[in-house]
Amino acid sequence: MSATSRTFSKMRFLQALLSLTAAVLVPAKAKPSPEELAPLYAALDKGPPDDLTLERRVPLSTNDDTVAPLVDLQVYAPPVVPQDGSKCTVELLKHDFGDGSYNNPAIVAYTPPTDKACGQPGNWAAVTLNLTVYSNGTQYDRLSSLYLSHVEIWRHSSAEPTKTGTIWTIVKDVTHYGALFAKHGDLLMDFSNIISADYALDGVFHVILTGTFYAPTALFPKPPVADLVLPVTNLSPNQTNFFAIDDDAGGTANVTVPRAAQQAFLEIYASGNSAEEFWYLNTPDEFLPYFPSSTGLIGKGPFREVQALVDGTLAGVVWPHAVIYTGGITPTNWRPLTAYGTYDQPTYFVDVTPFLPVLADGTEHRITLRVRGQGEDPTINSNWYVSGSLHVWLGKTEVSGTITTYIAPTDALAVTSGSVSANNATVRTSVIANRSILIESVLHGDKGKQIVRFEQQLGYTNEQKYVSDGWVQWGVQLTEGTTRSTHGGAVVLRDAFSYPLSVFSNYTLYEMQFGAYGSAIDQTYSRVLQTPAFAHDSGTTVSIQHAQGTVGLDDWPGLRHAINGTGATDQQFAFHSSTGATYYRSIAARNDVWMRDSVWGSLRDEEPPVPKEQIKPGGGPGFRRELGPEPLGCRAW
Repeated sequence: MSATSRTFSKMRFLQALLSLTAAVLVPAKAKPSPEELAPLYAALDKGPPDDLTLERRVPLSTNDDTVAPLVDLQVYAPPVVPQDGSKCTVELLKHDFGDGSYNNPAIVAYTPPTDKACGQPGNWAAVTLNLTVYSNGTQYDRLSSLYLSHVEIWRHSSAEPTKTGTIWTIVKDVTHYGALFAKHGDLLMDFSNIISADYALDGVFHVILTGTFYAPTALFPKPPVADLVLPVTNLSPNQTNFFAIDDDAGGTANVTVPRAAQQAFLEIYASGNSAEEFWYLNTPDEFLPYFPSSTGLIGKGPFREVQALVDGTLAGVVWPHAVIYTGGITPTNWRPLTAYGTYDQPTYFVDVTPFLPVLADGTEHRITLRVRGQGEDPTINSNWYVSGSLHVWLGKTEVSGTITTYIAPTDALAVTSGSVSANNATVRTSVIANRSILIESVLHGDKGKQIVRFEQQLGYTNEQKYVSDGWVQWGVQLTEGTTRSTHGGAVVLRDAFSYPLSVFSNYTLYEMQFGAYGSAIDQTYSRVLQTPAFAHDSGTTVSIQHAQGTVGLDDWPGLRHAINGTGATDQQFAFHSSTGATYYRSIAARNDVWMRDSVWGSLRDEEPPVPKEQIKPGGGPGFRRELGPEPLGCRAW
């Protein structure tokens, strides 16, 4: 089977996206504008400077490729931090997640750093976390979540390690959680792992988490982060704190907002798992009867909406980016270059300031996070992991006011259609959804009378085609729109995004003895983000990835194991911060070997390219393993 022969070419992919764009009824101004994206695309087209040199990234290179640990990475924009002041780095957590770590998080006490070089607690210019993980052996991809005082501050997935070892490192800007880091609390990290001789799963995740605290300078002062951050989680003292949602009720947390609150934003983490991991490829229920159950297609359709409610009233929604884990669709696609968001999942924002006349009365109120799909009783499968945090800015005046405009239908308008050819040879499905929300309030607070306006304009289209009883599937999806909020006429939140996705998968040989499967994926993450909490990191991000690969299977009874495979991933990445910092990267890998890696822009030294000696333009030979009498591992290499 050749995934290459069946995937969309670049031109066909672009044509498909253009046709979808025409079908999505989102005003042009609601998406990232061509003017905003043009400088990023121009920089990528121009390429790195001619005199750019490659530097070592980590001291792990060796001439023996069969012994060297594999350095995995997710391309990301390095945090924008002061360059002319003092800083300190402290170890926050060091833990091995191995046997017995499933539903058994690591919990350590957190104390704000007191070293003078760190700056005054709570008055930092920036705070970053460095997460480094090493593992060797065989293991699935595992989901991890990190909490400080019950607030989720990082969600990330693991690599699928190699027998000779795999390491990955990523740095995250957590400056907007400064109010939490300024106080004593508990740091909880869940990294539920399974060690099992029956499945030959022996990979332990060795984790080191450090924090770097930057003192403010004249050129880089403390940003206007929230004064209070409240958890919207399950508040468990010894288990993961996100809500595991498998029904339409969602998860609810009680919060108490001070009367002097002047503005409040809800930050949301949301990711589908289990039968919802690939929700964007799920089949509308009305078309499931056309496929045999052996194909394993999952229902309830491909459209998902994460909803935020205040005391049962819809306050805003999230249409999430599809994060593909390292074991997702075809695992060889993502080694050593992962899909965007794998090691640092994006978050989303809803301005609940219009609700402050209700919320900010000093008593408990309910904030609910729920997920809506296209099925019935419930509308989704199991399960979604969702959490939130309420960022509150305080003032001197008790806030009062009235909601004057409220247009927020309970659910998005989604329409499903499709066609079935003779003998079910070809099945096509189409889902189109649109959503408009407008909530406006007149508030009285520190700034006197102020009109607060929160609006969302979102559009979605998903087209799928199935042949060979569903063993071959094409899916093309486009999610785009804008979340925008103004306070007194000034824009305080703007999230303009476009998430094109194209997936081809072929499982026709899967059930054969020594069978195989493969896929080809095109995915773009294009987002212009402005929030009051991200004063230095607001900006524009574009990530364009193409990945394809195949996996060959053994004939082990019951659970299949990978015995060979190929994979290749190509990525173009650009980031412009609102303060003028830039980061560009053009990178590609094939069969566990780096083919190219060029990095340029003002943030280049913060995350330089892989070592020059690890670059092999032709890529690697591909993965192969001899058959043996024992299980060889599942999806992990």
